Amino acid sequence: MNDFVLGIAAFGLVLIPLVVIHEFGHFIAAKLSGITVLEFGIGFPPRAATLFTRGDTIYTLNWLPIGGFVRPYGEDFVRPKTEDEMSADQEEIIERGIKNPKSVFQAGPWQRIFFMAAGPGINFVTALVLFIIIALIGWPYNRADVTVYEILPGSPAAQAGLQEGDVIRELNGAAVEEADEFNNALRDNADAPVSLLVERDGDQFEISLVASVVESADIERPYITDIIQGMPAEDVFELEDVIVAVDGIEITSIQQLQDYTQAHEGEEVVVTILRDGQTLDVTLAPRKDSEGVVRMGIQITGLKPAIIGLTAINEHTERYTKTLPPGKAIQRGTEEFVDLHLLIFEFVGDIFSGDISPSAARPVSPVGIGQLGAPVLDQSLDEGAMYPIVFFAALISISLALTNLLPIPGLDGGRILFVVVELIRGKPMEPEREGLIHFIGIMLLLGLIALTLVNDIINPIDVSNLR
Repeated sequence: MNDFVLGIAAFGLVLIPLVVIHEFGHFIAAKLSGITVLEFGIGFPPRAATLFTRGDTIYTLNWLPIGGFVRPYGEDFVRPKTEDEMSADQEEIIERGIKNPKSVFQAGPWQRIFFMAAGPGINFVTALVLFIIIALIGWPYNRADVTVYEILPGSPAAQAGLQEGDVIRELNGAAVEEADEFNNALRDNADAPVSLLVERDGDQFEISLVASVVESADIERPYITDIIQGMPAEDVFELEDVIVAVDGIEITSIQQLQDYTQAHEGEEVVVTILRDGQTLDVTLAPRKDSEGVVRMGIQITGLKPAIIGLTAINEHTERYTKTLPPGKAIQRGTEEFVDLHLLIFEFVGDIFSGDISPSAARPVSPVGIGQLGAPVLDQSLDEGAMYPIVFFAALISISLALTNLLPIPGLDGGRILFVVVELIRGKPMEPEREGLIHFIGIMLLLGLIALTLVNDIINPIDVSNLR
């Protein structure tokens, strides 16, 4: 399917519902706080139709399909109303026969903080629920041949007779499907006897040993998990290759490989790799990617020796989905929810520390979200699985929540900041002055959105590594 069509579809399936959910969070909080909500709209004005009226609120459908809004008494989307605008609200209240209206100004500071924080809050809850849903309908797992790549001399693995090229099928009777899973299971059984089902040359046999912790050199072998289309690595590397050396220099860490790569832009380098038990030399010339970073064009993870003194790698990896029972689904979804937040904060830290180029973390417009969502939706359609697009929706929901909590005028976080200042001062800021500050903030945000929109159109996001 055409990427443009997929992008629009992803935008419609993901971003619009999440914005409506965000506004619904504000709506529920306003109702719980007793604030009168004059209108809950799907889309942005001009109004297309009034769907129905319930209580004090009219529910409308609007022509601009970019989310939704809540219009509480005393506030216009994101800023306090002036006296003239308040009088218009009061006339509407009289015409509609609303009794005992309560404006945003009449709500206490903590009620207003609750009202403003509820939008981002419900986006966090939505992300958690989506992760749990993925686990219930089919969480993606990898299944691979966990193969012994390297054994430290004199280690428990060497003394037990394990050899390079052995495939670990089971640990204490439980199937082993990934190298990380194998290493974690060994750590869980540290200093305890373990039994391994090993496959060698088509034969299977058991090996027993004690999972002793081995003091080993700080070695981390780069292991290729993805190859970026259009980059030098595309024609020379394969998934699951292990990089052993570059130009004859042993590579013992990911940072070492990155530093060497960036120091040899445009120069041919000889990379020694391990593939299917064989050592091969390949040649390529690193170059800048679309973000200006000098790369070979690979995504890698680090391989470190397990506690028993061997390094295991994944070979012949295949993906499958597995449904989890409700209890485990909640646990798995919660773990993923927490881990994703930790990754986001780590990513932000890497930007500030200079480990990641700011251009690689550029802000994106709705067009950029569509560009990111297109290959994800394509993957869901190709695999006939919901988890790629649902996972993407969970990620966008978290991003929407965190962005709105930034203390910037015009955003929920900026509005919360004004209430915090009010609590400190003991009195609120004049609505006209606060409204002006929020107006300036909104104009700056709209300018930023316009710039990112143009940038996403003329310089589309490179999504080749998402396919």
